[in-house]
Amino acid sequence: MKAEIHGDVLTGAAKACRTSNRKITRGRHAYVTMASQASCPLSCPLLGAGCYAEAGPQGIHTARLNKASGTPEAIARAEAEAIASLPDDAQAVCLRLHVVGDCVTAEAASTVAEAAEAWAVRNDATAYGYTHAWRDVPREAWRSVSILASVETMAEAREAIEAGYAPAIVVAEHTEKRARVVDSVRVIPCPNQTRDVTCDECRLCFNAEALHKRRAVIAFEAHGARARVIRDTLKARDA
Repeated sequence: MKAEIHGDVLTGAAKACRTSNRKITRGRHAYVTMASQASCPLSCPLLGAGCYAEAGPQGIHTARLNKASGTPEAIARAEAEAIASLPDDAQAVCLRLHVVGDCVTAEAASTVAEAAEAWAVRNDATAYGYTHAWRDVPREAWRSVSILASVETMAEAREAIEAGYAPAIVVAEHTEKRARVVDSVRVIPCPNQTRDVTCDECRLCFNAEALHKRRAVIAFEAHGARARVIRDTLKARDA
């Protein structure tokens, strides 16, 4: 089941659909949203340099979405309408925002968050996601959505925590599988990658508030069709 928004300018700019990604859940249902990369911050270091949404099967959807144009707020409205048109589902466990795309203004984030929040309440489920625009969008704009700040360094992780966000970071590889404290921040390697549990079983990213209180950052190892490109980008960043 998928819902797409068709408009004069924003045809194909955003969509929401049920996903078959067994990383998220192996039993109940999960839903995702996608939006044109015109909604992404240009500061994202992986934009055009390893973003997993630009390659593989997902790359086909991303290329189609990218044909759309519009302001971040207009794309957010299209995404909100797509979320609103999703079916009520007693088997729903979560709505994962932005397999591709982001919200770079407080207005855009609030628009998407309001729709996601309403869907989550109707389905007794969780809405969650990640944002590279955490410096420009106050945490409050995301309402009750469990949103994590995508950061590049441990210094940024501390900065995000001070801004009210729980952070998430991409690393070249997991050097350890156990959680550890680095520079006053608790680093938790993604349990799906280290212990093969689903997001539904883990639920760490479903509760950003609890992660923030623990001063914890979720670490994701570079993965997907462009994992090598991501690792090269990370090495260049750290050089």
